[in-house]
Amino acid sequence: MVPRQFTFLPSNGSQRAKAGDDGRTCEYSHWIRYNTFYGLAITTTLASLLLAADFFQWRATGYFFRVVSDFPASVALFVQMLAAFFGLIHVAVVCRLINFALRIRLTRESVTLDVLRTWVDMSIPRVDWDLPLRFFFPVAFIVFLSLLPAALWAGSMTPLLSPSITTMTLNTPSYRDVSMIKEYPLEIGKGGPSRRLAKGLFTYSVGVQHIGSILSSAASASTVGKNSRSRTHPKFDNTPFSYKGRSYGVGAPVGLTDISISSNKQAASYIYQEEGYLTDVECIYNSTSNFTLSSGPVSGEWIYAASGKLPDSVDGGEYSNYIGHDSKAIVAMAVAYSEKSTRRYIAITAGESYSFLNNTQCELNFTPTLFNVSVDLLNFNISVSPLNTVPDFNPQRNLTRTMVRQFELISNDLTNLYVSLLGDALNSSIAAYNMSQPNSNRNGFTQAEATLGGVTNSIIAMADDMLVAYASAQLIVGGVWSTQSAQVYMNAIRFGQPAYIYAIFGLNLCIMLAVAAEAVRTRGWEKLGRFNYLDPRDLIMAASRGGHKVAQAGDKLAREEGKKTMKRVWLLSDPDEGNGTLAVRMQGDDNGHVSIVLAGENSTPVAHLDDAEEPCQVKDGT
Repeated sequence: MVPRQFTFLPSNGSQRAKAGDDGRTCEYSHWIRYNTFYGLAITTTLASLLLAADFFQWRATGYFFRVVSDFPASVALFVQMLAAFFGLIHVAVVCRLINFALRIRLTRESVTLDVLRTWVDMSIPRVDWDLPLRFFFPVAFIVFLSLLPAALWAGSMTPLLSPSITTMTLNTPSYRDVSMIKEYPLEIGKGGPSRRLAKGLFTYSVGVQHIGSILSSAASASTVGKNSRSRTHPKFDNTPFSYKGRSYGVGAPVGLTDISISSNKQAASYIYQEEGYLTDVECIYNSTSNFTLSSGPVSGEWIYAASGKLPDSVDGGEYSNYIGHDSKAIVAMAVAYSEKSTRRYIAITAGESYSFLNNTQCELNFTPTLFNVSVDLLNFNISVSPLNTVPDFNPQRNLTRTMVRQFELISNDLTNLYVSLLGDALNSSIAAYNMSQPNSNRNGFTQAEATLGGVTNSIIAMADDMLVAYASAQLIVGGVWSTQSAQVYMNAIRFGQPAYIYAIFGLNLCIMLAVAAEAVRTRGWEKLGRFNYLDPRDLIMAASRGGHKVAQAGDKLAREEGKKTMKRVWLLSDPDEGNGTLAVRMQGDDNGHVSIVLAGENSTPVAHLDDAEEPCQVKDGT
């Protein structure tokens, strides 16, 4: 088989000769010349998609999100491989531009061997530690830049968590039917409608059935430390959610009637609005309080009466019985019994053991308010904030009047022969309130201030939690609810950070413009020959055609004493012996053959072959 020859492409396409039998190929096919540049179609499409995804905020969910979440290391490896591939396309295009430009230049000008080495290193690209410093640093800079595209692609394609917002619905409590919200007797079997599920106990006898949770809420109402204003307390059910700060009596649907949201594994959080009552409590010491505790038993042994009128009592005073060995351990609360009363006041009378609570009186005000409820599904937290007042959704005030009556039932139920559990819970809140005073304030709280502050916090906490309990009963037991929309933040995937996306799009655009500009400047690289200084076959064959003059010139330089000393600073190589200063150029003949000769020889430049006619014509098959 005849060895393949290397020829140059004439500028006049009509003068091309067909390939001869000796294997010489005069035509430079379209694909061979432009194949690398077609890779920009891939990078341009991907860069445009990434830019559109960032601009229109496209997000990936579903199966792709689960894959990224479950196999982050594998996804990262895959992204790095893709980034390396797309970066390779950019580097290959830039290197091809450099290679084409220098190959065309090489047909017209002579170069030294060091310059030729530099061209080779810039076209690959690679670091040649043997280059003189004046060539080494430009090459090192090009090599460094060749690492940039892959890094930018990685930054623009890496999947990142980015919540997307959608709208879903949940059921919120409604009070259009409040027939079951009323006071029920304490006797066994006469309690209000109840329903026990895996998610908890839901009942309209809130003060009795939830007495343990209410007592815990009263004791922990005043918190201590830096987070004293963001008290965390659980809901009155078996769901894992807790309130951060006040519940304000709303948030009952969370974990109960938000199944379409909370069961979605990609949902991170959601926000909805719910109407409720903003409870405001003001407690004072009423030295003229008419509600008092009897000094002795009133009906047999161990029975003591708490009686008297409240500011909102109607049709007579209030009366209830408490048990105890004596009156010292009794803490009694009174709330107006009459249905005609607005039931806004709570009066407290106490025995000697809880004398600090005696004659305290609290006024409760309820303002219909629209609340913003924020639910963190990942940390199971609920945060509530009031927005604005709204028309009263329960003008008859069945809800608030029934809820306030529970305080009297609770105090009666939590007093035994030896101690008042309610009194101890209030005492815990008072102690925590007293300790919440900053250490910098040496004066501290007075006993009266601490007592009123702790009791106020306990009454607010108990009222808020009981309102949530009634709302839960409306949802689960009464089935009285309305549909409310919620803004749901879904865990989704976005690709890359905007800075990297814009950077890779700009880099891709610059490379495309460089290709277009170079194509116009060189008229589609029409003078590009097939000789490639990166191909060892081309170099060896061209050097063999050039004869011995280049080698002889190198030997002559080596024999000269002055050339053996170091002329320039090298980085890691041996001293420069002078071969790098040899200047060579390309020489062509009428048949398109290329040879490497010393610069200055009287020979036909390669560029002159453009005017040769039928350069690939074959005679006698040789």
